[in-house]
Amino acid sequence: MLIRATAFPYRRPGCPHCGHLINHWPRDSNLESCQLCLRPMILLRRPTDWNGPKRLRGLLDIGFALYGLLTIGLVAVFIVTGLSPHGFAKAISVLLFIIGTVLATDGVLGLRSGMDRTGKRLRVGRSARVVAGGKLAAGAAAILLLCIGLTL
Repeated sequence: MLIRATAFPYRRPGCPHCGHLINHWPRDSNLESCQLCLRPMILLRRPTDWNGPKRLRGLLDIGFALYGLLTIGLVAVFIVTGLSPHGFAKAISVLLFIIGTVLATDGVLGLRSGMDRTGKRLRVGRSARVVAGGKLAAGAAAILLLCIGLTL
């Protein structure tokens, strides 16, 4: 039986977007960007166990998840309470700010790096730039709808 010695006693974490292995993480920072795909990553620690395992998440993925949870919560509040349709439309337009900025940021970073991940599919090159351009256009449209919604 062959036992392999490694320089790291643990497996190095990879970027949640592209899988690029992280060589160095600044000690004082919880937010850093990947060197390959330029996507922001956040290092989350468990609040109850500070010496426990660390988790690396994509900041844009957290934005998507936050948008989904807030949308579900807003629809539940609209159904349960007496929120007016006018107030509901204004609240939805404010939520468009979250998804618009996430999509626009992902689109710009996709155009710069030439890498895009939608779902579980990683695209590289021209197809990634086309999808990133679409994300940028969708983000700009969401921010335009935010402006229209706030003027209601």
